[in-house]
Amino acid sequence: MIPKPSGFDRLAAPYRGLELLAFGRDLERARFCLLDRLGGRESILILGEGDGRCVARLLGAAPGARIHCVDASAAMIARARARIAGHPAAGRVTFEQADARGLAPRAGSYDAVLTLFFLDCFPAGEVAELIARLQPGLRPGALWLFADFVLPVRGWRRARARLWLRGLYAFFRWQTGLSARELPPSEELLVRAGWREQERREFQRGLVRAALFSRPLL
Repeated sequence: MIPKPSGFDRLAAPYRGLELLAFGRDLERARFCLLDRLGGRESILILGEGDGRCVARLLGAAPGARIHCVDASAAMIARARARIAGHPAAGRVTFEQADARGLAPRAGSYDAVLTLFFLDCFPAGEVAELIARLQPGLRPGALWLFADFVLPVRGWRRARARLWLRGLYAFFRWQTGLSARELPPSEELLVRAGWREQERREFQRGLVRAALFSRPLL
């Protein structure tokens, strides 16, 4: 079956420029700041890789890992492939065009998963279902690297974040047909599913967060 075209295809070329214009390099910093924690991983799943900036960094940060990149956008995958073309370790990367919500990995397939500015694309119920579907495919002791927009708890930072998020969701609904209309409580859903936060970093006055979660050994 041929995958349906993704609404993100049209944004593949201008995406990085739009990101830099809006947030400078803070989204890149959020993606990359904890990548070195994955150095000893053997099999890594990236959901919503995008244009390949993360996988290009990860090839160096996790030199022994096989990396499986899943993205619904053929255009994003094409850009990611081109970004790592010629890299001596490019053979460790597998790309798959698919809707991540339909994944059902075999038991123990991965020891790390990355969702970098990805879970915000879905309503809370779909995020919970995605986490539940992935759980059997992740080994005990696995790591989950999360980076996304967040809503600060209070004050002017929260008000500022609300304005940004309102604009971002409106833009992506217009450009991609995104169904989500507000941030899902992704970190809370991970904790409910048994994941424990190990480390976090914040950017953009609390609007952007990177966090590393671990899965208990038992």
